[in-house]
Amino acid sequence: MPSTSAASLALAARLRDRSDASLARLIRDRGVGPAGLRDVFDLAEALLEPHSVAPALANLSRRALAAIATAGDDSEGMPLSRLAARLGRDIAAVRHDLEPADEAALLALDESEAHGADPLVLVWPTVVAELRAWPTRGLPSADELRDAPAPPVLEPVDDTDRRFLDRGAAEKAYTTVVRVTELLVALHDAPARMLAKGGLALPEAKRLAAAADAALDEVPVLLDLAQLAGLAVDEGGRTRALAAAAEWRGRSVADRWSALAAAWASSLPVELRELLADRVDARWGEGVSDFVDWLYPAGGDALLRRLHRRGAQGDRLGIASDGRPSSIGAALVTAGAEAAAEALAPLVPPAVDKVYLQHDLTIVSPGPLEGAIDEQLRRVAVMESSGLAGRYRVTEESVTRAIALGETAESLVRFLGRISLTGVPQPLEYLVRETARRYGTVRVGPLAPEEAAELGARTGIRSDDAVMLEAVLVDAATASLGLRRTGPHRLVSRVEPAVVLWSLIDARYPAAPDDGALPPERPSPTAARRTPPPVDDPIAAAVQRMRQAAEATRTESGEAWVARQWELAVRGRLTVRATIAMPDGSSRVLVLEPTGIAGARVRGRDVQADVERTLPVSSITALEPAD
Repeated sequence: MPSTSAASLALAARLRDRSDASLARLIRDRGVGPAGLRDVFDLAEALLEPHSVAPALANLSRRALAAIATAGDDSEGMPLSRLAARLGRDIAAVRHDLEPADEAALLALDESEAHGADPLVLVWPTVVAELRAWPTRGLPSADELRDAPAPPVLEPVDDTDRRFLDRGAAEKAYTTVVRVTELLVALHDAPARMLAKGGLALPEAKRLAAAADAALDEVPVLLDLAQLAGLAVDEGGRTRALAAAAEWRGRSVADRWSALAAAWASSLPVELRELLADRVDARWGEGVSDFVDWLYPAGGDALLRRLHRRGAQGDRLGIASDGRPSSIGAALVTAGAEAAAEALAPLVPPAVDKVYLQHDLTIVSPGPLEGAIDEQLRRVAVMESSGLAGRYRVTEESVTRAIALGETAESLVRFLGRISLTGVPQPLEYLVRETARRYGTVRVGPLAPEEAAELGARTGIRSDDAVMLEAVLVDAATASLGLRRTGPHRLVSRVEPAVVLWSLIDARYPAAPDDGALPPERPSPTAARRTPPPVDDPIAAAVQRMRQAAEATRTESGEAWVARQWELAVRGRLTVRATIAMPDGSSRVLVLEPTGIAGARVRGRDVQADVERTLPVSSITALEPAD
């Protein structure tokens, strides 16, 4: 059937009310090419194309597919209560099954006042046609989707295997928590650049792998786990840590693992979680694979890759190993993440709150540090190695950074003394106090508007130490700032003050804000190479075009929206029901077969009167498919 249809008009109306994020996700998930999208009508037509529908159905579970196939039997739409009765299931459960299909624009739940408390399930015709063609491709029919039984039970696991597994599971869980922690710290310091086609750029992946002490191919697995837990996000062409990551890093190992494990479990299909909960004494290997094949009868390579990644993450979290569930994995799927964390806590090394401060300015932790102490220690020291015995190093740069963030020499020495098992060595205390004394020798601040216009710059740098200022000017580490001398004690730059300040701190200069206030949050290091050009995101550009078109329809009293609907009706040879505003203030409904549009007037054949009518677009207050 042609892609332009009554369904595309109805779907376009629904798409107009979606958020920008929802539209972008829909374009990405459904594999729609963004270049040709001018408005939501274009998107609706693209979503209803058979080649777009088939992959979307492959991502749905058997229960959702059975519900869609059953609802599709009624071309006028099926009330949700009747659909639930036909499936022999609870209304709430059926609604839950249909939500992914509704989000993917494969159907619509019409909850208008006309249907009261019983929504109408409307399945688009191309979706119905695709499901009805499945048997010819070796895929299950509607009856088979509803009635085919699940595969048999899984092979049991004995207690001896599980006791052996638990030791290795706890070690994997601990290692994964540490690696995700380091990954988030690295992303906080510098968001990672993404490729236009998705995924991390290779240099960024290598940087994160080095920070997390992980293999290169493990970075996407760990990063996806952090995103599942709401600790990181892909945004604006970059992957960055979220504010929630800082709070998460301050928790205990078991609590951090609990958040990751809960997110992992929530990402699994409900049916699969129920199966694992029922089979905690069985192997989760081939039996689970057979069940997934049954649960996703049209699952393609993308689905298999996603489930394979979930399996890899489950292994790294210690939930299962080689398809065999551990005790913490069994607790996770039966009692939840909190109970699983309680089972894990005795199996991981206990956290310590004391460290060894050494004369070579290194700090050694005799065990995993408490999260809050680790966070505070990272403000004054650089992490050299993580793990059971963490190693940190205090440097002039790290102390300057801590002072820039609000610490003082007294607060730093007091903190180090409180966590030390060996006191504060004299070289370490000297470094802290001397760095604090020199802090602010170089001052950075914005130029006044008049001076900025005169000098063609944004930031001023001043110091009474002319020798140090000369060093700043010729230092290769500050070359990207484009510094220029305007006086014996002053330099200027076209770069923003925050970028200049942190660039000088990173280059080990005792820089501070000119007004004495705390410096702003550290910007991305790429900003030091001047403001990067906007990320070319074709999906974001397409959403912006659609949003502008939708806003235009609102500012033009809906005339542009009506005109676009009429164009599609002409192309699809659709019969429409038009509500016409009459000069006397009344309205009249005409059933028309659109034949053309020119300027601000439309033409169509009046089906009832069998005459050709020409109407101003401005007189049409509502337009909907007659069928």
